[in-house]
Amino acid sequence: MRLPAHPAPEWKYLREPDVGVALDPEWAMKAGQRPGKYYGQTTGGAINIRTKMMTKPGEQFVIRRRANAMIKKAFDENGIHFAFPTVQLAGGSTLIAAPWLVTIIGRIVSCGLLAQGWVRLATALHLSPIHSCLSAVIFAACNLAGSFSGEWVLGGFESKVPAWGLALLAIAGWLTAVQHATPQKSSLITAGLCSGLGSSLHPVVGGWLAVCLCSAQLLAAPGNLRTRLHGLLLFSVPALLAALPGLIPAVLFLKAGSGPAAELSRAGFIQVFWRLRHHLDPTELTAQQWVYAAVMTTLIVGSFRRLCHQPATTQNTNQMQSARLLLALLAGSAAIAAAGLVVGWHTVPVEQLTDWRWRAALLRFYPFRTLDALLPLCASLLVVMAAAGHHRMAIQLSQRTTAVLSLLVLLAAWAVRPAAPPGYTEKQYAEWQQACAWLRQNTPPDALILTPRESFGFKWFAERAEYVCYKDCPQDAAGILEWDRRLWLLHSWTLHSSGDGLYDARDLESLRQQTDCDYILTRILGPFAAQPVWQGSEWQILRVPASQNRP
Repeated sequence: MRLPAHPAPEWKYLREPDVGVALDPEWAMKAGQRPGKYYGQTTGGAINIRTKMMTKPGEQFVIRRRANAMIKKAFDENGIHFAFPTVQLAGGSTLIAAPWLVTIIGRIVSCGLLAQGWVRLATALHLSPIHSCLSAVIFAACNLAGSFSGEWVLGGFESKVPAWGLALLAIAGWLTAVQHATPQKSSLITAGLCSGLGSSLHPVVGGWLAVCLCSAQLLAAPGNLRTRLHGLLLFSVPALLAALPGLIPAVLFLKAGSGPAAELSRAGFIQVFWRLRHHLDPTELTAQQWVYAAVMTTLIVGSFRRLCHQPATTQNTNQMQSARLLLALLAGSAAIAAAGLVVGWHTVPVEQLTDWRWRAALLRFYPFRTLDALLPLCASLLVVMAAAGHHRMAIQLSQRTTAVLSLLVLLAAWAVRPAAPPGYTEKQYAEWQQACAWLRQNTPPDALILTPRESFGFKWFAERAEYVCYKDCPQDAAGILEWDRRLWLLHSWTLHSSGDGLYDARDLESLRQQTDCDYILTRILGPFAAQPVWQGSEWQILRVPASQNRP
């Protein structure tokens, strides 16, 4: 590069090795961009070697393979190395104890939070302990029956499960506080802290619930406007402070995800309208899901109407007041979901929409999640409330006993699940675990494995990194694009390699050059010219030889 006649002082660094590109106006970073990730208007993941050539028909793949080998050889001779992203499996919690122990403790703690939150919520709704247990059974049954947008509360150990437990405690605290003539300050502060902690664990779960609680407090809580505003302040300030440990990283994450508009738009399209369309695109909801929502809504409306026709006793009056507050909370979540329907509904393919970019930008915040969880919650509680008004059970239990019973109910609901995950038979799933165990015991810790699209719990069972996992989609734009690139790369490799009916040594060499994978775990790929290092009746493992063109 030729320097200007009177260069700026910093241009002297252009004469130093490996720094010129950082100061070149075409490649220089802008304010707020992270070194090593962004280069001017281009991201690191978008910098590829592209060639254009003319070949005889059918020979393009051979020529391309040879050209890539020559380029790689030239790079090696000059000390230039390709970067192969790796996956770190260990997290903060797994450094303290074994992963299996962390999982067991985490699931018990999560179910314990859910059980305690459920008992507190049922108590705030003036339900007896035995009715609290009965409502927990109905709620668990509703979760097993289905969902509206794929949301689940009872399941594995994820951050959203304890977040929902804290959310129940927040709802219970808020109901307890606002049912009095003068709102209880301590209950509102406690509710805010629980809501904030839930937001810190899972910003989507806790954040949307906080919005619903704030709107219900402002619009439906007893008292005049000044009283409601005072209660809103008592709730929102502790909620915001408790949410900061989770909100700050989330905001920084979103800020770090800024980049070229085309890159962000493409990532949003992949996330909303392809990978997570069953959660985010309302037009992808099935008839069964709409029926589920209709049944839950019918149960809620019918139960509330039955409550309205109960005798005017003190108990019934208190239950009616608490039921109205609970429905106000549900109405807030329904308003958010309705906004998602308006934003996301389309009658033509997404590719033909001219405004899909802003739709994707809004739908990525999961507008249907809160409603999907509150529908079975409200239905189970209101059904029991309506039934309890006509039939009082004489069984008396302590709150501690009720909490234990509710915990057992929730654990049983988690345990009552199919013996194999979707896409697997019991035999395939058992053999899948055997294959993962072989990889864990017979491969180095840094081995990179090519797994099938239906991969389930591979990193858990094998404790090894997989090249790409369809289930584990990143949330940032750069990660989504890299994830998508890897999926398409494997798709292209599969189509090319299977064209002659045999996966031979050249195909494995091509796979090694493009992915640096060490092993292939597959059920449907093949036949392979190479012999598998492990083989069952369904699955087989093949070793990918080291590339001849790289050390």
